[in-house]
Amino acid sequence: MTVVARSLDDLDRLAFRLSRTVRTQYPQLLTQGFTLTDLEERLLPYREVRREMADGGADAFESAVLRLIAGERGYLVADAELQAACRQALGFPSPTLALIRTWTASVLRLNRPSGHTPAGMAAVVMGRTPSGDSAGDEIFPTARATMSAHAHCRFCSNRLPDQRRVTFCPHCGLDLTKRQCAACSTELEAHWRFCVTCGRREG
Repeated sequence: MTVVARSLDDLDRLAFRLSRTVRTQYPQLLTQGFTLTDLEERLLPYREVRREMADGGADAFESAVLRLIAGERGYLVADAELQAACRQALGFPSPTLALIRTWTASVLRLNRPSGHTPAGMAAVVMGRTPSGDSAGDEIFPTARATMSAHAHCRFCSNRLPDQRRVTFCPHCGLDLTKRQCAACSTELEAHWRFCVTCGRREG
């Protein structure tokens, strides 16, 4: 697989945002899962997500969410009947989440595979392919960084622990080893100068 296998589409963008939100704001959901209501109201609210999508329309959003829940590319794990209902809904001229309201309490989970990342997400989103056992440890593997003395978080400006291997800021909880491309939302390594997906110059 090449470093960047393909460009992100709206399904990838939703999966990336969902994983990032769960990992940084609701880590307990990695094990306990979440509902369709959680997905719509807290994790992927349309009013916030639409700005990151190539097609920001409501119909495109609902279609992408249905594809996500249906298990396309293996990003989410859901009840088989719910996934079948999502695929059926996608067959209509105007797919809508209203067609799966019966399953609002059904539990959804991010796919945490062992030994690989679904559909090459690491290559598509992060610009590198998974390797070794670390690919199964996190949905999006992160590189740990050793912060120098008196370093400060670039997000909240609070002081970081001295001479410690720090990945997440202890004050705001954000991943210090990553940035997000303003143009296409690809997650980037902190030291990269260009986006690996769209080529935008960073900084």
